[in-house]
Parts: sequence; structure tokens; C-alpha cells
Amino acid sequence: MKTDQVYKRMNNLNASHEFPQNEPRRARGLFKLWDNLSLEKREEYSRFYNSGTLILGRVAASGLGYLTWLITARLFDAREVGIASGIVSAMMLCVQLALFGIGAAVIKTYPLHLESPSRMINTALNLIAAASLATAAIFLIFARAFFSELNVVSALPLYALLFLGINIFGAINVLMDHVSIAIKRGDQVLTRNVLFGVITIAGVAVLPLLAETTTSIAIISAWAAAGFFACLIGTIQIFRSIPAYSYTPAIEKQTAWQLIGIGLPNYLLTLAERAPNWILPIIITEMLSPVENARWYAVWMMAWVVFLVPISVGQNLFAEISHHPENFHRPLRLSIRNSLIGGSVAAALVIVLAPLMLGLLGKEYAAAGTTPLRILALAILPITVIQMYYAVCRGTQRLREATITGLACGAAGIAAATYAGMHYGLSGMAIAWLVTQSIAAVWAGIRTAVLMRRSDQTSARIANPPDSSSQSSS
Repeated sequence: MKTDQVYKRMNNLNASHEFPQNEPRRARGLFKLWDNLSLEKREEYSRFYNSGTLILGRVAASGLGYLTWLITARLFDAREVGIASGIVSAMMLCVQLALFGIGAAVIKTYPLHLESPSRMINTALNLIAAASLATAAIFLIFARAFFSELNVVSALPLYALLFLGINIFGAINVLMDHVSIAIKRGDQVLTRNVLFGVITIAGVAVLPLLAETTTSIAIISAWAAAGFFACLIGTIQIFRSIPAYSYTPAIEKQTAWQLIGIGLPNYLLTLAERAPNWILPIIITEMLSPVENARWYAVWMMAWVVFLVPISVGQNLFAEISHHPENFHRPLRLSIRNSLIGGSVAAALVIVLAPLMLGLLGKEYAAAGTTPLRILALAILPITVIQMYYAVCRGTQRLREATITGLACGAAGIAAATYAGMHYGLSGMAIAWLVTQSIAAVWAGIRTAVLMRRSDQTSARIANPPDSSSQSSS
């Protein structure tokens, strides 16, 4: 049996685009063991591997991010840390605005472009790169006109240039994550995220010594360098994983309209889902103080490690449902199980280790953030329900109701958390956010159960069509 045929059987879909053809042959015994497995088991193990490596990639990014901010908190003043985290949040918001849902559209449409993946990938890449520069420029103008703390990013030309850089690198990295998900190579996400984290840690540790400055610009410079090298390794991965790929700086009009047409509804849902996470640090920086934002950002960063489990599982579930939208009962059940198991372990560790993890940043961080972090970790159950609901809606093209849910949940979360933060501090913000997510999860759970029941009924009708002869005789 040829090597590429074996890989095709192992992955069941698009194998020639998932692994290079010249990859060395492994032990024959392992191939024999794999061939003896049922198709259902092979799909389950493949799903577990890709979900697992994707989760590890996101967890590695958050874990290394924690080390980055730990070093930053030790070397930089809390005010500079707060400004830098506000700018990073602004970058993430700009990236989300620039994506237009194209990343999700890449996952959805990749099976349609197996013969010519370059056209689709290049169109997505060039669209996102241009949009990220545009959203970054708009933010710079907005910050200069309306902000009192974050206006520093537009006051200095070097700072503005760095902000443009971290935006375009961030947007391209997100797209590369979606390409890796589409070709079922979650291990690529793991590699890029580890590289990004290591370079960021080295940057924040070394740049203050080389540049003799401990201002926020040194932190953003490290972020920009890490983004550049992550994009570089991602480019190498794409060329190796997709032998037919070649880059051209062009946008194919028909493909662009296809991606935008599919991605725009997904974009609105993703924006409603993710934007509040990055709007809150900006609000805290401007309405409370950069110091308070430094503490909130540390808390949120650690809680995000827990939330990455259901988010990553949900992305893989979306990819699975995209291939078989008529029957998603089994993938949904497995995804909920994997998310709750992995997320509960992560939440328990965060709750127990919260004082220690925050204490490493400094006594002030531990005193202000331990209780809010423990409160946020409890959200693993509602976040799991919400993320599975979003994945089902994305895969079955029920985006309008999911978007309305996301907008309502996001707006309520921002309003409640802002009010609670101004009156009750960071713990009040965490409680307000947990309550809004729990309310949204009740609705999401009900709707997911309804959609699953409809899917089962559709599958039953397909498997057992009515007997036309008996109907005519009756």
C-alpha cells in the first residue's frame, strides 16, 4: 500500500492536502492496527487527535502568555502593563473586525477547493491583510481623537507602526489557524503558538535591557516580533502540508464573493461572541485606570485558558458538522463530553491555584484578582453550552438566531460588567459576566436540544423513507 493511500485512509478526507507526500513510512504494524479499526473508530480517534492538538495549542498560547505577563509584571510598572494590555486588546478587536468571518468560510468551503486551494487561500489571505491594516488605521484615528490613556499608540510614529504590524500579523495568524483546522492539522496551531509564546517571553525579558526602557512600547515590540516569526513558520507549514499551494498577491473576485457571502453571517456571530472580551479592557483602561486594567487582564488571561477548551472543541465540531449537517448527534455528544472533561479539569486547577498564579505576578495582583478569577472559572459549564450551540448553528446555517443571541449576550455582558466594575470592583465585574453567560446558556441549551431532535427526525426519515406503494394503496 502506498504511503499517500495509507494517510488517506487514516484521515478519511483530504489526506493529500493534510500530509506531504514524501513523509517517511512508519511501522507497518501500526498501519495494520489502524486498518483493522472500524471507520467510525478511525473518525473518532482522528477527531480526538485534532481537537486535542488544537486545544493544546491554545492552552500553550495562554500558558506561555501567562509567563509573558508574569515577566512583564515583574519588569514593568503596573501602569505600563495596563496600557500595553489595553493596546493588545485593541489589536485583537481590530483583528476580529478585519476577519469578516473569512476564517470560518475557509473551513466551510475548503472541501470545494481541493483541486485548486491556492486561489481560495490567497484570496482569503490578501483580503484579511488589507482589512487588518484598515481597521488598525481607523483605531489609531479614534484613539487620537477620543482616548486619554490609549492615545499614546497614535502619538508616537514608532508606536503606530508597531500597532499596524501586530494587527496584520495577528490577522494572518488567525487565518492560518483556520486553514490548519480545515486540513485537520491541529498540531500546526500548537507549533505556531509555542513559537509565538517563546519569542514574546524572550522579547519582554531582553528588550528592556537592550533598549534601556521599561515603557509599554517595549512590550508591544516583543509582540510584533513574535507575530512576524509565527507568520513565517505558518507559511512554511502551509507550503509543506498543501503541495499544490503557491502564493500570488491577487484576489480572485468570484472566490472573494463566495468567502464573504459565507463568512459575513459567521463574521457577525463571531464578532458578537468575541468582541466583548476585548472591549472590556479598553473600557477599564479609560474609565477606571490602566492599573486596574493590568489586574483585570491578568485575571481574564488565566480564565481564558479554561474557556479555550470549549472554544477549540466547538471549532472542530463546526468543521465536522460542515461535512455532515444532516446528522450531528454523535459529534455533538462527543464534543460536549470532551469539553466538559477537559474544561472542568482546567477550571478546578485554576480555582485551586489562583492565589499562586496571581501571586507570581505580584501581591497586588493576587489581592485584587483571586476572587474574580475563581468566579470566572465557574463559567466553564455555560461557556460549553454556548459554544456547542454556536457550532451547531454555524454548521447548519442557522446563523441569524445565533447572532441575535450573541449580540444580546455580549451587550448585556458589557453593560453589566461595566456598571458592576465602576461600583463593586473586579469581583463585581466577574459576577455580572458569569450571570449574563449563565442566562444565555439556558437559552442556548434549549435551542441545541431542539435542533438535535430535528436532526434525529430528519435522519430517521432519510434512513426509513415512507413506502410509496402503501401510501398509494391507502
